[in-house]
Amino acid sequence: SNIMRVISAKDYSEDTRVIIQLLLYHNKAYLLNIPSWDETRDAVVCLAEFKLGFIAQSCLAPGFSTMMSNLFAMRADLSSPEMKQWQNEYLQGTGCEMYTETLSTSFIGMTFPEAAETCFVKLKLLIIAIQTINEEGKPELAIAPQKVKIRNATVGYFIAQDAEEVKRVVVFCKACHEHVRNLNYIVKCKCAILKEQKTKFETSPRMPKGNGSVAGAGASLPV
Repeated sequence: SNIMRVISAKDYSEDTRVIIQLLLYHNKAYLLNIPSWDETRDAVVCLAEFKLGFIAQSCLAPGFSTMMSNLFAMRADLSSPEMKQWQNEYLQGTGCEMYTETLSTSFIGMTFPEAAETCFVKLKLLIIAIQTINEEGKPELAIAPQKVKIRNATVGYFIAQDAEEVKRVVVFCKACHEHVRNLNYIVKCKCAILKEQKTKFETSPRMPKGNGSVAGAGASLPV
């Protein structure tokens, strides 16, 4: 029935991007027979393929399927002082999710390992990937690149408890927060405020410059 809905949607609008969920992998062949189906734009999500892919990746990296399953599932932090340390650490990990946020200008010029170290040591954040621009000028995901340097407005992918934690990477200033130990003090600093005011001043419309004369000067007044 999902395939029939795709056919109906494509008949109505060929340029519509479609993401379809299938139970069986071999049903993908039916989608290729749709004339307006575009593999570079449309996507197929197959549960059986996901499961087999997780099993295969777990053979190469034990624990991969558990980590990805915990990221996809939304769970609360159920850690307790009565539990063992490894149990609390595991339960804290199950409460983490994937977030994206733009890195501050203090990260410009850093390599990904340097940025990852700064995020982990100073901001207590785990960054696993960044969004880069390929040779064709299109954005692509780079997972833990070693030689790529951070550019302006680079988007990072983080594993964290909530979105508020990731906000620290936006306001981080190397000059103001280099020696800050309390994470609650990592907020928008004076440097960022002055930069915003400068940008606002430069982009705001200005009054035209006059020649220094007063309007109406030199005109004779009636006696």
